Amino acid sequence: MKILNSNSKNFDKLLDNLLFKRKKKLKASSVSVTKIINDVKKNGDKALLKYERRFNKNNIIVPSVKQINKSIKSLDKKVKKAIDDAYNRIYKFHSLQKFKNISYKDKYKNKIDYKYLPLESVAIYVPGSTASYPSTVLMNAIPAMVAKVKRIVMINPGYKGNQNPAVLYAAKICGIKEIYSIGGPSAISAVTYGTKKIKPVNKIVGPGNEYVAAAKREVFGDVGVESMFCGPSEVTAVCDKDSNPEWIASDLVGQAEHSDLVQCILISKDKNIIEKTREEMKSLKAENDKILKQAKVERDEILKDAKATATAMIDEAKNKSKDEAQKIVDAARDSIRSEKAAAMAELKTHVAALSLEIAEKVVRTELSSDEKQKALANNLASDINMN
Repeated sequence: MKILNSNSKNFDKLLDNLLFKRKKKLKASSVSVTKIINDVKKNGDKALLKYERRFNKNNIIVPSVKQINKSIKSLDKKVKKAIDDAYNRIYKFHSLQKFKNISYKDKYKNKIDYKYLPLESVAIYVPGSTASYPSTVLMNAIPAMVAKVKRIVMINPGYKGNQNPAVLYAAKICGIKEIYSIGGPSAISAVTYGTKKIKPVNKIVGPGNEYVAAAKREVFGDVGVESMFCGPSEVTAVCDKDSNPEWIASDLVGQAEHSDLVQCILISKDKNIIEKTREEMKSLKAENDKILKQAKVERDEILKDAKATATAMIDEAKNKSKDEAQKIVDAARDSIRSEKAAAMAELKTHVAALSLEIAEKVVRTELSSDEKQKALANNLASDINMN
């Protein structure tokens, strides 16, 4: 956490330098983004697969139904229930947003109609690889469902072909059957201009990193995009001596996790609140490191078991015919892959659990003895549990 004092003589220069570093990186990313977009536009799936292999170590553009169902099967029942609850709540809200068509006839018998027509197709970009955001699927797919968009596509980068089971489950309950394991500017280009495997769409929605945001700016006009280019995130908190440092730290950390180029700024005249927020951020980091360490231990144990299983199966194959041996070796390989996917899902579940735990802790903090304030805190905590 870097602290700048507005009373310093060179404050303006230091602030400009801080902001310029980020702008410079974003400008540089736009140059490479244009090249990637044009490459995919010209060379289609071949170029798309090239970038997937380079950035995500991924050889799969279209995951099979079997692969998707297998991944969903590994998802914890509690996580499924949380997603189901969130789906129902979000759907109920957005169903109230429906517009009504207007049909009007004036006294001269002139008939005037005003109709709302859904888009034919929409692609939802759901960040992946190092992140898991099933909420992004729900928040973007459900309004499209309510609007009766005929074709909803999900583009979600997976690492080494493995997509997050929570994201896939969210897509399943939203009825999304067209899923692609792709990400970054190449994915934006693919759904904009189309390839042999992917048909173009009318509009692209959903958040992404600085490269995805730059790509959406680049293709705007050839395809529709949301009015706000999301990514990288920004947040500025203006606080005084009465602000809660635990809340401030959680808000800043909640945005900072999205990207290295995220800008999280705290403005306050009170030095004490800045120092307390700094300590809270350290505490959050320590808690995060602790749970990640535990998750890594469990992950290593899962992979150790997988290796032992595979070794036993390969030993068994030595005494079999060539065809039988090959089947056993293939089964061993699938076992390793399956356990790796389960291990990664377990790791992400631990991180999600930590985020929920911190959020609940912050929300339940009592700002005063006021009973209304306590009720508000409990209601907010309940909302977090549902999401």
